[in-house]
Amino acid sequence: MESPTDIRNINTERLLTRVYIDNFGWLQQYILKNSGTLEDAADVFQDGVSAAWLNMREGKFNGNAEQFNAYVRQICKYKWINTLRVASFRKEWIEADMGEYEGLADDDGAARSIRESRLLRAAFATLGEKCRELLGRFYFKRQSLAQIAGLMNNTEESIKTIKYRCMVRLRKAYLEKYEDE
Repeated sequence: MESPTDIRNINTERLLTRVYIDNFGWLQQYILKNSGTLEDAADVFQDGVSAAWLNMREGKFNGNAEQFNAYVRQICKYKWINTLRVASFRKEWIEADMGEYEGLADDDGAARSIRESRLLRAAFATLGEKCRELLGRFYFKRQSLAQIAGLMNNTEESIKTIKYRCMVRLRKAYLEKYEDE
């Protein structure tokens, strides 16, 4: 890569091309070895490079081009680990919920869906305003974590953590309401 020089003095197109050449193949192999697909690798790479680039522009990263490569790899690696963690959490939640419905006739599906929707709305209403706003923006308005972070004057990583905690609270409230009924 470049000799150690301030990364902000390097041609943007040239730097991003080098970052892609130096890191995308590595990330593809990493994700394929860890339960992912080529599409997952492309998504994670795009998110990782964007986050690294934004951090560099905001002065959160101060290093040379070679260090930027390592920085991109770390961000991508953590993004993939977080993706796997979230997927695992969702799978456990779905499996736990579906276990109760095994053997029910399909005719009960609509009634069950209405009941679950009502319970979910009631559980959602028990959350604090910050959690309702964050989850509403993410799941209903389909805003990205970066957009939400900007709107809520927070970092993207903090918003991820808060979203996870809100989801844990929502799940707990939903299960309590489900058991009470």
